[in-house]
Amino acid sequence: MNLLINSILQHVPLNDADKKRIPGYFEALRTRRRQFLLREGDICRHEFFVLKGCCRHYEKDAAGKENVLQFSVEGWWITDLDSLLSGAPSLFNIDVLEGGEVLRITWQQLEQLFNDIPAVERYYRIISQRGYVSLQRRILSLQKPAIERYRSFVSRYPFLETRLPQHQVAAYLGITPESLSRLRHKIAKESL
Repeated sequence: MNLLINSILQHVPLNDADKKRIPGYFEALRTRRRQFLLREGDICRHEFFVLKGCCRHYEKDAAGKENVLQFSVEGWWITDLDSLLSGAPSLFNIDVLEGGEVLRITWQQLEQLFNDIPAVERYYRIISQRGYVSLQRRILSLQKPAIERYRSFVSRYPFLETRLPQHQVAAYLGITPESLSRLRHKIAKESL
């Protein structure tokens, strides 16, 4: 829980009483590799905060190719917000790449938390705005050549590039693992 409280404190102040109340709104879950937190076609019922491990948010196209929208590691949130808010079946999967632990909260519990501790609603707004900016950057990056997308990914998330299997990084970048291997080789030759 300290990771969540510290994440909130990076953006908004909390008093000691609020720090003690916040954990009561969440449920802690141990996760194992390849476990689904959400499957395509199901209705998303929770937001997840990663305490330990790594999750991914992705869709499978008609050909079965996985297209990764987001990775989420320690201190990051993950959900299908569209399904969570609308109650519509999800178009996405969220699964666990590295086992660990997540906190989960329903939308109703989160709304109650916002009402009870307004500073958390402000925190949520701030991280949502930052997430939106990140999404805009990601959309623009998809218009750039693969080598620029890869360099941007490594620059923004150097800790992910070494932590994730090559095929997952490739799925995030929208290229094949073989193309990613060629890009890495080309960049390595350029730096010699």
